Amino acid sequence: MKNLKTKITLAVFALCLGFAASAQDNATPRASEPAVDAGNLRAFIELARADLKTEKTFIIAQNISFTEDEAFAFWPLHSEYNNELNKLLDARLELLAQYASTYKSMTDQQAADLAGKVFDWEEKRTGLKRKWFKKFAKVVPAKKAAQFFQIENQLNAALDLRLAASLPLIK
Repeated sequence: MKNLKTKITLAVFALCLGFAASAQDNATPRASEPAVDAGNLRAFIELARADLKTEKTFIIAQNISFTEDEAFAFWPLHSEYNNELNKLLDARLELLAQYASTYKSMTDQQAADLAGKVFDWEEKRTGLKRKWFKKFAKVVPAKKAAQFFQIENQLNAALDLRLAASLPLIK
């Protein structure tokens, strides 16, 4: 498990360094209020997706011992899961763009509406995991499906934290 934590930490650290370098290129004069740029957010998410696709595949393969038959069934299903997950992440990107365009002058009603949309998105994310856990558990043992989502959750938590830290509070 320590090996997995090290790999995940290194993968997230590498992504954060790339994002930090990108953010420095677009630094604003006021360090206390970072600019939220929908283009930068989109670029970060696309970069994270591309890098994580490779890193996540490697981390999964290194930490879950699939038999040949399990691997044959798991990896195509994993690709389908990622396609569906990317659609959900696109919806999140739209929410982030909405936030970026309104956070400086957001009204109470806009805040309530956006919060509701974020909660709905989080429910969809959980629903997606439940749905795909069942699918994965049909082709690999439930323990291996759980291991996959354990890795997935650790990576997502690290990325969520990095993303949240880059967003300023509502004014």
